[in-house]
Amino acid sequence: MTVTLRRVLPEDLPVFFAHQCDVDAAAMAGFTPRERGAFDAHWERILGGLAFVARTVEVEGAVAGYVSAFPTEGRVEIAYWLGRDYWHRGIGQAAVAMFLAEQRERPLFASVIDTNGASQAILERSGFVVVGEEIGEDGVCERRLRLG
Repeated sequence: MTVTLRRVLPEDLPVFFAHQCDVDAAAMAGFTPRERGAFDAHWERILGGLAFVARTVEVEGAVAGYVSAFPTEGRVEIAYWLGRDYWHRGIGQAAVAMFLAEQRERPLFASVIDTNGASQAILERSGFVVVGEEIGEDGVCERRLRLG
């Protein structure tokens, strides 16, 4: 299985949109899917912003998801999303490792809710450590992780 990262292309966005519309995946990630207009505006900001870095994850030439880094609250945070067909196959781990090798800025941060143990495991295997937890108004525990 060949996993690669490349620049995000406009034709990747419909795949990303479909991934984020997966209700079960969104719930596991603690994410509310965006309507198409909001999704397009979000990605327009990402692709047009100099402070954003986004890479498409490909598996055997197919778009599997993305990995990104973005500024938030005075720090740089990474995020990633893979379509359900690409879960539990080592693809997330490979993609995050490649992204971290490319993006050398440290420290980097990530957030994960406590119901997304697979994502937390990927981050921890990549060298991130839990540096805090916060219970939101919705009762969901969000963990903040740091690398470097």
